[in-house]
Amino acid sequence: MGVLPGIWLSKVPPTPGLKPLTPLEARGRDVYVSEGCFYCHTQQVRPLSGDKPFGRPSAPGDYAYQTTELLGSERTGPDLSNIGTRQSSSIWQYIHLYQPRAVVPQSIMPAFPWLFRVVDKLPPGEKAVPLPPQFAPGGVVVPNDDGKALAAYLLSLKQPALVPTQSGAAPLGPSSEPLGFDATKGAALFADNCASCHGAEGKGVPGTFPPLAGDPMVNAANPTAHIGAVLHGLSGKVINGQKYEAQMPAFADQLADQQIADIINHERSSWGNRGALISAADVVAARANEPLQKQATSPEQVSPVAAPAPSFDAAEGSKLFADNCAACHGAEGKGVPGTFPPLAGDQVVNATDPAEHITTVLRGLSGKAINGQKYEVEMPPFADRLSDQQIADIINHERTSWGNQGPLVTPADITKLRANK
Repeated sequence: MGVLPGIWLSKVPPTPGLKPLTPLEARGRDVYVSEGCFYCHTQQVRPLSGDKPFGRPSAPGDYAYQTTELLGSERTGPDLSNIGTRQSSSIWQYIHLYQPRAVVPQSIMPAFPWLFRVVDKLPPGEKAVPLPPQFAPGGVVVPNDDGKALAAYLLSLKQPALVPTQSGAAPLGPSSEPLGFDATKGAALFADNCASCHGAEGKGVPGTFPPLAGDPMVNAANPTAHIGAVLHGLSGKVINGQKYEAQMPAFADQLADQQIADIINHERSSWGNRGALISAADVVAARANEPLQKQATSPEQVSPVAAPAPSFDAAEGSKLFADNCAACHGAEGKGVPGTFPPLAGDQVVNATDPAEHITTVLRGLSGKAINGQKYEVEMPPFADRLSDQQIADIINHERTSWGNQGPLVTPADITKLRANK
């Protein structure tokens, strides 16, 4: 009775966008089996409201590269079909494997310390697992080969989007109510998507995941950076002097605009935070990288949010700066004394007229004397490497970071000066 169904199922094509396992991920799957992870975790999302936090309902093509399928039958822990998207930080995965209660205090999952080594000195090419002090063993913790493989396998578990969108899926777009949010839904969405890192009380994990309670971005009158972080994710961010390396996943493709607005409003109204509330329309505008607009409603309902014009995607600007500029100027804009100039407090970066700043990024620079110091190292031009929008985002990141107060620029400003060769 199983032969014909088996032949039929073997011909099911993979879901578009699904990738085969790499050798490391395939080894991790073997570790997943040998450690008995499937005893407590499923990899099958049912079309039920209770399964929505785990991802979309599973489709036959999701298992095209998995033989045999690790569907599981017990959910002592959450479903893992989409854990690579829901929790894309390898740092979080390592901490959770070494000691689950370090990131989820109420977890009953056993620890897997045998997937790690404790050494006196960090080996070359390795990265230490940044455990909270109360869980640190007294040495440097690094994953062994099985630990790396298992983490790689967990991070590979991502559900590709189904096209066309399934009927009944939450549509993207603003709600009918321009302001206000459902506090119950906001709390539930935060618990499902954010609390495993930031904590149910918004305290985070010291040195690993930032607290949201009292965070300047969460309390800012202009929510652009807050929305951008939730939409596009974040990593390597310095918050209150502490750099957080763990990757925050992007939620733009996971949650509807109203859901993102509810999460942000939960964060802005919890744990003593007093940030201005946003609407789903603000999230729509941020997706399109447009300035946030006041709502055309009665005065008592008008959003207190009014973004500056021009505006920019702070999260994208931060990422572009990290990818293209931080190697020389530093993540904190301090540069390297005598070799690469600092951007924090720089006159060109803070100038009312941004023409010199734009031209420098477009065409590069060398032999420039800045504050009496001549810098001989050549800065490369980015005119042929980055679009006008990307250059504008980098410049705006520099003009709004490290205490700088330079006026923002628009892509049109870049286009104009690009033409003036």
